[in-house]
Amino acid sequence: MCNKKEYANPFSQESEIYAKKLDDAVITADHVQLEKLLNEIETTIPNVDAASQARLYYSIGTVYCDFAKAKGLSHEESLKKQLYCFRKSVDIIENEEYSKKEYAPYVKGFKRILYTNYANTLSSCGRKIEAIAQYKKAIEVHPSFGMALGNLGRVYQDYGILDYDDGHQNYFHHFAYSLLTKAVGCKDPDTYEEAKEYFSKLMSGYDPAYVEKFLQKDLKIPQFSYENIEEKLYREWAVENTLFLNTLNDLPVTELCFATDVLQLPSMVVSIDAKPIFHGMFNQIKQEYVYARYQYYSSLQFCDEVHYADKDTHLINFADYPQYGIRIEQVKSSFKILYGLFDKIAYFLNSYFDLGIHERDVSFSHVWLTGLGVGKKHYGYKNVLNHKENFALASLYWISRDFYDKFEDSPNPRLRRISDVRNALEHKYVKVTNGWFPERTNGEVDDLALYVTEGELFGLTLELMHIVREAIICLSLCVHVEEQKKQKENEGKFIPSMPLMEYDDEWKI
Repeated sequence: MCNKKEYANPFSQESEIYAKKLDDAVITADHVQLEKLLNEIETTIPNVDAASQARLYYSIGTVYCDFAKAKGLSHEESLKKQLYCFRKSVDIIENEEYSKKEYAPYVKGFKRILYTNYANTLSSCGRKIEAIAQYKKAIEVHPSFGMALGNLGRVYQDYGILDYDDGHQNYFHHFAYSLLTKAVGCKDPDTYEEAKEYFSKLMSGYDPAYVEKFLQKDLKIPQFSYENIEEKLYREWAVENTLFLNTLNDLPVTELCFATDVLQLPSMVVSIDAKPIFHGMFNQIKQEYVYARYQYYSSLQFCDEVHYADKDTHLINFADYPQYGIRIEQVKSSFKILYGLFDKIAYFLNSYFDLGIHERDVSFSHVWLTGLGVGKKHYGYKNVLNHKENFALASLYWISRDFYDKFEDSPNPRLRRISDVRNALEHKYVKVTNGWFPERTNGEVDDLALYVTEGELFGLTLELMHIVREAIICLSLCVHVEEQKKQKENEGKFIPSMPLMEYDDEWKI
């Protein structure tokens, strides 16, 4: 039996009291008290320890939706505040300090509800893929936590409806049904009965014959293997890190049969004389992503000797000990290619939705002016990009807001560093160090360079890769939503099909 004295609660009593008061104010619909408490907490946060800050940011994020409704704030502003608070909380609590065994019962209990509520907010603003990643983290902390299990099942249902591949839909619904079943039957006391009733209702939406013949059966996933060991290791790494352009790579299993970049554009309704420009653009976006992913993977492979291309290159050494070599340039290259794909996605959106933005003005930040009603009024754009009418387009919109809002107001403070590093890599000067002498990176040796440690650069690039992957998948899915609208408009009309020839692997030499 565990001795409670072995453990310490890192969250202050003050933060726990505030959390209780906020919950009470929400339950009693005391909006005056709620506003007073939120103001008090925001004043208190800078003066408490880090763990308590995480607890208070979580509390604000959890109740802010109710507060926003009472104050008449927009749904979008409410989401923005929730995302900001949950991310601040996650950044703090994932610090290595709170992974100590002495904090385990308290921190794990907190993390499971933090990740789940953060995922719920991501899901509500359209970022289903990132929501899945957060639900998985909650389940990793507590495998039988019904709130995470059920909500992950709900998101897989949404994904299954949105994915236009029939085979993929079946996989998503199979996992959705299994997770919802576990959530309804779980004994976890923190899984509310109201939630179980909701999850049960979602399950009842399935046709009984489909449940009996497929959803309740064991899922048979084809087993793949690769004779080439290098290829096998590469594909295992990418599928385990959820990096394939394949919606099935978001499922809670890492099978090699999902380790392929099968994502394509859906069937499209076009005029008889239309050119296949969108498929060409999508090909290039995919290929650049795949190359950036491989460059990153290659940079992870340490060699026993210097690369021959680095030999006899005359460089000067400095007291800040920067890192040079092909491997470092590979990860830099991967970072720059990935970031550049955002504007290529914007170029696709501008053409596909016929927004009418001049080519020189197209960018991932600029394209959304049409959706905000600014572009059409002030710049004369032809059409409006409305993320509220397209589920998958909403994900792209919120990714853009993460990167391009003013950072003091941004819902994702972490992405400021990614933008700073990108600007320095493209336009200024970056020094990568091993992190051994941080005091020498404050301008003492070089006040022109932007310093980044090798570990941070690798972490930022992997985070960027996940975001870009989500954006590419949602680009395909948002086209599918629009094409469904076109099909309804053309219902009853004869539309001949025109198959496109697949590019053979043998031609890629």
